[in-house]
Amino acid sequence: MPREFPRHVRVAENIRRVLAEPVARAGRDAGVSMLTITSVDVAPDLTQAKVAVSAFGLEDSRALMAWLRDQRPVMRQTVARELRLKKSPTIAFVLDDTIAKAARIGELLMERKPD
Repeated sequence: MPREFPRHVRVAENIRRVLAEPVARAGRDAGVSMLTITSVDVAPDLTQAKVAVSAFGLEDSRALMAWLRDQRPVMRQTVARELRLKKSPTIAFVLDDTIAKAARIGELLMERKPD
């Protein structure tokens, strides 16, 4: 009987769980009031993981992404230690600006005057 979720989906959820606290702590160290993981996508062969992060109170996204890029080896080491995989996936951070876009749409809707 096949499992309900494929292995890469289970590994993605575990990576999200393991990295949640270190990413939040790293965000506070970088001066971002709240940095959270919104999603983790892992390749079916478990070689790559794309971690989408959302930042609240962010002014310079390029500086944050460069800083997260520098933290990748530490985060990969944390994943390898906690999950005990044969080979730990390489981690790529991407900025998820969905919340900022939604806030901007809300502002535009509030600005619109009724006819």
